Amino acid sequence: MRIVCSLLAALSLLAGCSGPYSNPATATANTAKPLAVTILTTALEPIPEVIVANGELFAEDVASIGVKVPGRLIKLNVDLGSQVTAGQVLAELEKDDYEFRVKQAEGQVEQTRAQLGIGNLPTDNVVPEDTAMVRQAAAGLREAKLIGENTSKLFQQGVLSRVDNEKAGITRQTAEARYQAALEQVAQLRAQLTERRAQLSLARQQLTDTVIKAPFSGGITKRQTSVGEYLGVNAPVATIVRQHPLRIRLEVPEKQASKVKFGQLIEIDIQGGQGKRTGRVVRLSPAIDALSRSLTVEGEIPNEDGKIRPGSFAEGRITVDASATGITVPFSAVVSFAGTERIFVVRNGALEDHVILSGRRLPGNRIEVLKGLDANANVVTNATERMMKGQKVTVSGR
Repeated sequence: MRIVCSLLAALSLLAGCSGPYSNPATATANTAKPLAVTILTTALEPIPEVIVANGELFAEDVASIGVKVPGRLIKLNVDLGSQVTAGQVLAELEKDDYEFRVKQAEGQVEQTRAQLGIGNLPTDNVVPEDTAMVRQAAAGLREAKLIGENTSKLFQQGVLSRVDNEKAGITRQTAEARYQAALEQVAQLRAQLTERRAQLSLARQQLTDTVIKAPFSGGITKRQTSVGEYLGVNAPVATIVRQHPLRIRLEVPEKQASKVKFGQLIEIDIQGGQGKRTGRVVRLSPAIDALSRSLTVEGEIPNEDGKIRPGSFAEGRITVDASATGITVPFSAVVSFAGTERIFVVRNGALEDHVILSGRRLPGNRIEVLKGLDANANVVTNATERMMKGQKVTVSGR
């Protein structure tokens, strides 16, 4: 008898409970006065289709700036956090040794030009026949030819001996050899001038390289040396990172990968209160990752003001269909109970409940409804957990 009484008491309590899963007949019976509600008539509206993925911002270029020539550091104009522009001087090495090398190379060039006889000319163009050494050799050759011709005639007339005639021939051969040697010497000096010009250019370049400049605009993330330190070739001075634009790398699930295209809009929400930025898809991986079953997507994000930093974590939203439409309702229209989301619709003066599948939270305190609701439905906007299916209502506002 005691057990029966307990069961009856429990059933009585359950019958008095209210909520989204209460007996609608009991609720209707207990509600004598219709409930005043406000409603909103649903309609299809523009809701661009987006893919949401998390990723990390990283710099497009990161460079460790080193020295091209050895020397002692005498100036260092940057430190951690310094903002630099392309071509800005970051550091300088001692120049004395390199200036001396330039002067030495200039002297060697002028020496060779003087040997070629073009010291007063503005160019290095040389005509071998115009040089003094070739003209001298040519004069000697003409003299030897003239003597040889006269000696040959006198020998034929019997005035001179065979020995004198042969000596004249040997003298001519010697003059010809000297002329050829003069031409070859001019060619050698011209090649030497080219070499010394190159050495002069190298010396000047080394002098220029004592000044270390920024290859692009960005920020200094690390200083790696100090004034007074002797640096060898390729010794690092500082690390610079390009801050504009930045890249974001996102992993898109395989089932959505086919929707991502070049040039699509990417909106990122940066953690740490750094705000939102908008960019574009610029790179797509040619393959799906076998382990994560996702597609790697890279976007380019403008950062002219330098306020967002590489390494920041961000949520990215890729707009894959800007013309898509859907249905939204206010947050206040959705009732959550036991892991289920429901809304109430007014039909013929009574409530109907719909189990829905919600999507994105949208600006204006609205939520996207993916399933469970059609257009032209009168949705209760002030829904509560105490509302029940079949409950009579009056519409007090829209």
